Amino acid sequence: MLNKSKVATVLLLLSLFILLACGRAQAQSSITTTAGYGALSTQLNQIISKEKGTYGVYLIDIRSGERLGINQEVTFHAASTFKLPLNLYLWEQVAVGKVRTDTLLTYYRNHYEAGTGVLQYKPVGSKFSIATLSRYSITHSDNVATNMLLSYLGRSNVKMYMRGLGGKVVSDYQNITCPQDMAEYMLYLLKFASEHPEQGETLIGHLENTIFNDRISKPLPAGIKVAHKIGNWPLTGTYNDVGYVEHPENPYIIAVFSKGTPSEEKAFQVIRNVSRVVYEYQEEMPHAKIFLNGREIACDTPPLLEKGYLLVPLRSLAEAMGADVSWDGEAKTVKIKYADASVSLKAGSETALVDGEDVVLPVPARIVAGRTLVPLRFVGEALKAQVDWNGADLTVNIRISQNETELGWI
Repeated sequence: MLNKSKVATVLLLLSLFILLACGRAQAQSSITTTAGYGALSTQLNQIISKEKGTYGVYLIDIRSGERLGINQEVTFHAASTFKLPLNLYLWEQVAVGKVRTDTLLTYYRNHYEAGTGVLQYKPVGSKFSIATLSRYSITHSDNVATNMLLSYLGRSNVKMYMRGLGGKVVSDYQNITCPQDMAEYMLYLLKFASEHPEQGETLIGHLENTIFNDRISKPLPAGIKVAHKIGNWPLTGTYNDVGYVEHPENPYIIAVFSKGTPSEEKAFQVIRNVSRVVYEYQEEMPHAKIFLNGREIACDTPPLLEKGYLLVPLRSLAEAMGADVSWDGEAKTVKIKYADASVSLKAGSETALVDGEDVVLPVPARIVAGRTLVPLRFVGEALKAQVDWNGADLTVNIRISQNETELGWI
């Protein structure tokens, strides 16, 4: 039999390396929200329920993973927000070496499209690099640049890519989407940028420097960066925006889509109002504090309340613990040695091999902003510690005995 204390210690370390993707919300109703966004959901519903037309909203808090959706799976005309997944597909092809950004493409007559952009005024036969076309398709929402890229990449390839990212509202023949899909594409861009900084940050830079800043970014404080893409389709009263708001403490993704609105001016007003209310909510979002033996622990990812559970960051509690860790990229397996214990775990698995025996992980780890969070109760059990939670002032007090301190737990 395995020593329970050793298993708890190993599991504590092990959870630092578990990689679990945050799943898509599978809401079937027109409104969905997790616990932390209950009050915000009420506010947003009060805003859009009295407006003419249909509005859809989807919100993802980057640190906590909290999500809020209102009409999040309703079909809307994507308009130029389609240029986000198009460019994401392009830059992923660049990252894997299948596309070169200095490749020159020719502007043919069938690429012409009026509307936004500057390339429509260039002579047919002009040549532009893929890098230039990508930049203009985002910063100026250039339709000609978009058509040239789409011809080169293949429409069916882009649509298949969107489905591969989890897109639910994708058509091979229509330019349609839903707020949740677009928010998920933006979330994937952040993941892509963490894995391929050069390509990902280039695209984020384009999104931050668009000339269209009349919706999500309009009511926000000066200096707050917003990487976003707008879209208009006046024939259906459609005015959209999807963006990553780089709030210094609580960054988030927001998608606001509309159709059947009475005017551009009115739609812009509603989108700005939604954006302002969401930003103010993120600004005031409270976080719990953790004290270990009377000293506050500085957490780079704050604890969060979700569905009645307090989740706490393990790395902040276990950073003083030492372990030999190796990663088998081919097998996607983490191997950990700590004292006389050995652990092997395949990424995403709910079981671990501990000293040659299978052990079921008691609580699935939660990945937030690259950090692992688990329910507070598990931390107490794993550390054999006294844990006190004060919900009134959002504080956690963890006390570990001197014997455990001598073992190097803190």
